[in-house]
Amino acid sequence: MKSYKIIYTFEKDVAVTEAVKAENKSEVIGKVKDLEGFVEITDSDDKYHRFDFADVKLVTITE
Repeated sequence: MKSYKIIYTFEKDVAVTEAVKAENKSEVIGKVKDLEGFVEITDSDDKYHRFDFADVKLVTITE
């Protein structure tokens, strides 16, 4: 499995980064496409985040 980062960007340069493991980037894209409503994640610094996916302005996936 490969490691990927999903970066959720909001207004005013606010961003939350989620680290995930997946077989390929297509699997990660599928995960993001299925998101709706409130999203709950814990980032690599062990900080808990809960946000409404409707507030996300940009999603970036990096390997």
